Amino acid sequence: MKIKDKISVAIPDSSLSDEKGLREKTLKIGKFARAFSIFGVEKIVIYKDPTEKRKNSDISLIKLILEFLNTPPYLRKSIYPMNADLSYTGLLPPIRAPHHKNKVQLKDVKIGEIRVGILQDRNSIIKQMERNTFTSGQKFIINFKENYKLYVDVGLDCPIPFLGEGSHGEKIVVKFINIYPNLKVIRAFGKDLEKLYLGYSIEKVNSLEEFFKILDQKTFVIFTSKKGRTFKSAESQFNENITNFENLLIVFGSPSKGIKEIYPNYYKTKNSMYLNMFPYQKTQTIRLEEAILGTLTLFNHFLF
Repeated sequence: MKIKDKISVAIPDSSLSDEKGLREKTLKIGKFARAFSIFGVEKIVIYKDPTEKRKNSDISLIKLILEFLNTPPYLRKSIYPMNADLSYTGLLPPIRAPHHKNKVQLKDVKIGEIRVGILQDRNSIIKQMERNTFTSGQKFIINFKENYKLYVDVGLDCPIPFLGEGSHGEKIVVKFINIYPNLKVIRAFGKDLEKLYLGYSIEKVNSLEEFFKILDQKTFVIFTSKKGRTFKSAESQFNENITNFENLLIVFGSPSKGIKEIYPNYYKTKNSMYLNMFPYQKTQTIRLEEAILGTLTLFNHFLF
């Protein structure tokens, strides 16, 4: 896997400090999610901003909505119960990432197709049938002679028999190994997933100080700042350095504080650069969502 497939982004829990209401915060997080998904960001690190004086952190809200948007739409009702913090997510444009598969007819499912799903045990499905949750056309999957213990909801007209071990409610990536009407799936792994972007993972950390103490030594770090070197002047050095690393982490400051204020010890971080991605900017400030999109655009151009 090349470094272009191993990009991570770090943002502070104060990322929404310039937004007042839940609606505005949701719209901003939606822009984050779109940018992360467009450029195939692998991991999002949300760190605590020590300069932020507000009592209530938005870290949980950021994580919740980012995870919600990364989840295939057909699984959201199963994973996320009614939650007031998700009230405005309906205003956001769909992510339409590769793992957000469209619904197709069962007969059109092909061997080798990969889908994200939720495991369900046989008894829970039977109870749904008894409550008439499924239509009669969907019951055929239960009427097979084999007594499958587990099935998986992958956003089709019925749950699909799962061959393997797992637990009810587990989120899983599966691969189809049979065609209609004998549809069956197994857990996808290894080569099945190498070229497929399954969205980003999210990690919350108490501080950048702690995070960098345990950071993988194969990771090269970019601190973004208006006060840093221009990327153009550092391009040759970056190109030379990056060949020795497997991961790229891009760290952003908050809407009101830069990296030097949030993390004064940034210069002690090994294998890092402190860069200005928007030299000669004509606006007084650049919003965080704009900085993320612009920076990822630049690195996408450079790495590809």
